[in-house]
Amino acid sequence: MRILVSAYACEPRRGSEPGVGWNWARELARHHEVWVLTRSNNREPIERELADHSSDHPPMKFLYVDLPGWASRLKRGQRWVHPYYYAWQFAARRVARRAHAETPFDVVHHVTFASAFTPALVRLPGVPFIWGPVGGGVRVPWRLVPAGGTAAITYETLRAGRRLVGRYLDPLVRLTWRGADLILVQNQETLAWLPPRYRARARVQTNCGVDDHEIGSVQRPARRDDGFVAVAAGRLMHLKGFSLALRAVSETGDHRVRLVVAGEGPQRRHLEALAADLGLDGRVVFRGALSRPDLLDLFARSDVLLFPSLHDEAGFVVVEAMSQGSIPIVLDVGGPASLVESSAYVVPARGCSREDVVANLASALRSASAEDLEAKRAVMIEHARSLAWSTKTAALEPVVASPARLTHQR
Repeated sequence: MRILVSAYACEPRRGSEPGVGWNWARELARHHEVWVLTRSNNREPIERELADHSSDHPPMKFLYVDLPGWASRLKRGQRWVHPYYYAWQFAARRVARRAHAETPFDVVHHVTFASAFTPALVRLPGVPFIWGPVGGGVRVPWRLVPAGGTAAITYETLRAGRRLVGRYLDPLVRLTWRGADLILVQNQETLAWLPPRYRARARVQTNCGVDDHEIGSVQRPARRDDGFVAVAAGRLMHLKGFSLALRAVSETGDHRVRLVVAGEGPQRRHLEALAADLGLDGRVVFRGALSRPDLLDLFARSDVLLFPSLHDEAGFVVVEAMSQGSIPIVLDVGGPASLVESSAYVVPARGCSREDVVANLASALRSASAEDLEAKRAVMIEHARSLAWSTKTAALEPVVASPARLTHQR
């Protein structure tokens, strides 16, 4: 079976969108002939990975596409990312059609961008088209946004506008919906967000995962009685809820509870100042951005992952934490809540004020610090196995192995 994977973002040993593109393509390539259509600026890390770890990866062929240099320079930063992505889709479509004329493909699978309100234009006439997993249907709890300041309000307002345009006005998004034979969505909220006529072609499948060999890979140290360690990890920006995490640690009133913050981002100075204002000196450590091995090691040394994200569609760090037996504490919003087992802590946030959410998070921290978590850890690690990368593509095998089944679903 020849599969063309469209992965605008695709980079090995990364999380988020680049990791999604790379890992889905790699796992599909274990069972099929895979061509990956991606940007030229991903070429160096991909070729370095294949040269240094060739035995770890199945054969893959890459088709690199980019826009002229002046357009790439405009894309620097975040302001022009979406216009650039739209233009790249048209360029990639031309490359895909030329490649298809030389070596016909049996299936096209668009993986990244993983957004239901941005188009996927790399489709081929008469070839079954899989779109996703995509997110975008999760709505932010608006009562929690003002705590992030003016930048947070602006960001969420613009995001809400993009969702509305994509849902009702963007003809290219509607073209994508119509052309998809199978739509994979990351969570139930995105399934409900799709127009009703397309939901029959959709199934829920998270797009984040972990390598099988990483699950339980770090030896947990012996339990210490002098403290309880929570980790908050991710890009330091308002939507990840780091300020809620800091306030929750303060509200526990338990000086044994310590927080390690792993990540970098625009809110770092604000969060450091907030920690000082809350009197958390000595109880909060900012570690900065960590390599993947160091992050997994940190999870293995922690008791819980404190991840009060406002609208993550899935949550890579949730799966990574579970893989090392760190128990997630998440809000009942979006993908993270759907990823965890009942042994995790899911905190009410819908319709709640900031004060209520902070109190709920603090209560979860107190409960976790008072419990023997060993039984929960065993459940978390086992659950992480069901979210390994190999399970994602295995779920697609029945339809990918028989492309005619895709068109019959229409």
